[in-house]
Amino acid sequence: MNKYLTIGIITVAVLGLGYLLFGNAVSGQVSKDIAVPDNYFQNYTFFASTTGQTIYATTTSAISTSITPYFAADGRKDNGYFVIAGAKSVTFYFQRGDTSGQGNTGSTVFSVDVSSDGTTWYDYGNLNSATSTTPTGLSSYTISAASTTALLSLDLTNDALYAVRCEVVEATDGEHSCRASAQF
Repeated sequence: MNKYLTIGIITVAVLGLGYLLFGNAVSGQVSKDIAVPDNYFQNYTFFASTTGQTIYATTTSAISTSITPYFAADGRKDNGYFVIAGAKSVTFYFQRGDTSGQGNTGSTVFSVDVSSDGTTWYDYGNLNSATSTTPTGLSSYTISAASTTALLSLDLTNDALYAVRCEVVEATDGEHSCRASAQF
């Protein structure tokens, strides 16, 4: 057998084996899609910190991504925003109260910012009352001098969003907390 033909056959065999073993990684192909089960829910609490708090609330005006990022007990990195990519629906729970003696005579304006990349944020002006069947298209929601929780939802009909964050603006006093639940 010709020595060049032998070298050629060996080269093709080595390249073929290499492609079988590493082809997807080298060519950048996705080797496996992992589907999220229907009706899978995930919850997120904003204004967390590395201190292991049991109550996640702020007593000042704040943006949830202003925290120092940390790794949660489950190994997930918390950057202060909730990843909702692929969600069918997202509901926010805005709460105002006074559990630490700060007072509760003022008001809190809650709003939601959205991002397609987790870096650039935009005001979201399409919040809907979760208790109403009519779209309300709110850019913010205010709770005044009360200890109460309001439920609002995102209209995901035409939006391809990656993440959401919560913003609170305090007037006078109170504690403000923000949580969200997403259905995938």
